[in-house]
Amino acid sequence: MIHAVVGTRPEVIKMAPVIAALREQHLEVEVVATGQHFDHCMMGTFLEHFGLQVDHWLELTSRDQLGSFVSIVSGLGALIQRRRPGLVLAQGDTTTVVAAGFAARKSGAAFGHVEAGLRALGRESPEEEHRICADALADLCFAPTRIAFENLVREHVNGQVLLTGNTVLDALRLHPPRVVERAQRRGVLVTIHRQETVDHRETLAEVLAALGTISRVHEVVWPVHPRTYDRVCEHRLEFPPTVKRSPPLGYGEFLEHLAAARLVITDSGGVQEEAAILGVPCVTVRQHTERPETIEAGVGRLARIEADDIVATANDMLANWDRYARPVPHLYGDGRAGHKIAAACAVFLARTQGQGSRPPSEGSGGT
Repeated sequence: MIHAVVGTRPEVIKMAPVIAALREQHLEVEVVATGQHFDHCMMGTFLEHFGLQVDHWLELTSRDQLGSFVSIVSGLGALIQRRRPGLVLAQGDTTTVVAAGFAARKSGAAFGHVEAGLRALGRESPEEEHRICADALADLCFAPTRIAFENLVREHVNGQVLLTGNTVLDALRLHPPRVVERAQRRGVLVTIHRQETVDHRETLAEVLAALGTISRVHEVVWPVHPRTYDRVCEHRLEFPPTVKRSPPLGYGEFLEHLAAARLVITDSGGVQEEAAILGVPCVTVRQHTERPETIEAGVGRLARIEADDIVATANDMLANWDRYARPVPHLYGDGRAGHKIAAACAVFLARTQGQGSRPPSEGSGGT
């Protein structure tokens, strides 16, 4: 049996093709939701879109970073010990992912990390620590790009490293948005939610100022993440009145907006990938990015979290739009990443079948 663990909307998007491919291999899969994203608009609509039924919901008793990590490790650990899966899979770089790795290792199950090897080479975000830890814990490291694969080889991780492509391309090919002609694309789409962008008043104020300036000239549409809305209120800041705000969008609705936009401004890793696949120029509001492929391909630009830099980068990309508006899906493989991951899981389980579960990993310290 395999436990496929999801905690956030992006994990649902990128794990759905893997779960479908595992079931095509006639492997038993149970979907486990940790509750990291817990309300319907943040999680439920995405599960419905991909037709995923959750077999086990964990009850998250705390929502701060340390408390949620401890709660997920405890809940997953108890579930793994009860259900005894041969393999636990998790995707990405959230608290859910690193907690799944620790819970699997400490409960005698193997761990597979989908989207392994991404590195921003900057430690300002907790996601970088999560990625590094998850890769160190994994028996199977599924690298989405050549750069990620080379990162893992260079780091000499203990697990088996496989270059599979990125399941974001699988998901987009399964659920493609309506094609919008280049001449009909309009406006700027915004997604901002990461800790390093919104948790500090100074950086969030810079983003708001930049969007206020851009929205005086261009239509700016911003589906606001609950975390971002809460931080704007907590910091006693104000959304620019010229920005068109909405609640979070479902997966299909968001892709429709993205495909129709002339530019996207984001701090999301997944949106960087989706924009590159759809040919939407992307301004990444980060000090570093773990998705350098889009920068190297010339379809995305990195802007510091400073108003002047965000505005200047956005204006340059809009002024030279034809140079940046190129779809580059090949960056993420051939659209069969889920099948490659499932095939590797089947081989791994067949090889380990009959050996029994691994003993829980032991600490080396004293009592």
